[in-house]
Amino acid sequence: MKWREIWREILEYISMACGMGSGLATTNNMSQIAESLGYDTIQRNTLVSLWSIWNFFGRFGAGYISNILLHQNGWARPTFMVITLASMAVGHIIIASGFPGNLYIATVLVGICYCSQWSLMPTIMSEIFRVLHMGTIFNTIAIASLVGSYFLSVRVISYLYDKEAGEADSCSGTHCFMLSFSILACVCLFGSCIALMLFFRKRGFYRSIVLRRLQI
Repeated sequence: MKWREIWREILEYISMACGMGSGLATTNNMSQIAESLGYDTIQRNTLVSLWSIWNFFGRFGAGYISNILLHQNGWARPTFMVITLASMAVGHIIIASGFPGNLYIATVLVGICYCSQWSLMPTIMSEIFRVLHMGTIFNTIAIASLVGSYFLSVRVISYLYDKEAGEADSCSGTHCFMLSFSILACVCLFGSCIALMLFFRKRGFYRSIVLRRLQI
């Protein structure tokens, strides 16, 4: 691959690490977040069920809607990466705020936007890099979810939770996850800026190559 393609892959990798890493970190800690905010067992089980529902809508809806807008209005798919990452940042801020019922709203935003990236990623990769190195590129970028999740879940959320809990076994209250999810919101905003950079770099490509290819 050319250096320009490698640079684009690095941008995509960083963007995916921010979005998919923070989304997976949220998934892994959802039950503990709900417990710290005083949600009972039934409410926690409901949140897990709702998360699965929003996951489905994210995976199905992102591909379907982006396809329609690409074909009819010429919207480049990286546009949706910008939108989903910015929306995830809002969801993380809602979790950090800790107001009553916040997790029901946050699971909608984070759940849909996190899983929509699993739908958008392979499509964007095939459009930008074609299918010649698709297997290598897809599996390399898929690692971004694990890398991002490790640093955000272990090095940020778990570390700050233990720090807030102190010598106690558990932590209760808004302060337990406020700072960690504020950091996750900043990470998603950074990923959104990276995706926006990728969008501007590939805007001409989508106009001249991808849309022409779709019209054939």
